[in-house]
Amino acid sequence: MKESSYGAIDQTIAEDDISVYVEEISLKGFTVIKGLFTEQDLKKWRHKIDSVYMQQEDDFGRDELISIQELDVCRAPIVYDFDFINLAVHPTVLEVVKRFLGDWYILNLQNAVINRPNKIHHQSSWHRDLPYQNYIISNPLAINALIAIDEFSPETGGTRLVPFTHKTEILPSDHYIDTHQITASVPAGSVIMFDSMLFHKAGENTSDIIRRSVNHLYTTPMIKQQYDFSKAFHDKKSELSPFLERLLGFSSQVCLDDKDWRRARSRRLNGDK
Repeated sequence: MKESSYGAIDQTIAEDDISVYVEEISLKGFTVIKGLFTEQDLKKWRHKIDSVYMQQEDDFGRDELISIQELDVCRAPIVYDFDFINLAVHPTVLEVVKRFLGDWYILNLQNAVINRPNKIHHQSSWHRDLPYQNYIISNPLAINALIAIDEFSPETGGTRLVPFTHKTEILPSDHYIDTHQITASVPAGSVIMFDSMLFHKAGENTSDIIRRSVNHLYTTPMIKQQYDFSKAFHDKKSELSPFLERLLGFSSQVCLDDKDWRRARSRRLNGDK
């Protein structure tokens, strides 16, 4: 039922789920979408995350990871196992992203976070996912999709959010944060989508289970990717659809010079590969 009002002429129309999610992100900074992944899916992803992370820890060294505050961060798992692309292209998530960023957006990063019981995680500090960028804009340049591979709750260290802080340039006072922060309590298989300028952090896991999540940052092409996926997947280019090429940034790379720029333009206009 439409609410009555006076003085105000226009009102947002949210007649479908996507519109509801978009409105919530626009106004309070985040939304929760439940039930996007089954328990069978989640079992597979838990195994894959743990496997890729152990490979990274073996390759780089546990002590080295500790020294740079990178313990239990599984970076760019898609580079190790391309099956992770399936987490990045869920149609519901992409439809929400499209409403904010339009048809042309890129996957800036994909990282898995492993929050172990009774361990302080590097992500347990207030931050934005466009770090060091403290300004207000009318329309987001970046949207996050944080997939809960395990249950998010106060006990498991579910992500803490400060609603509406995507609308302020600086971190609010401790009093404001203590009063207004919330813990995203969502079942495994849910996705928390938020404006990347929203202040958030990982909670403390006081349970006896590991809490895993996979974070995706989608941005306009004007923002440099955290990982150069076009180089990482250069040998896969012929196997990728035009959409995946664009999502992974193949068409957003800086050209070397005028000749390179014109060749790229010719390929786009003439449909050449």
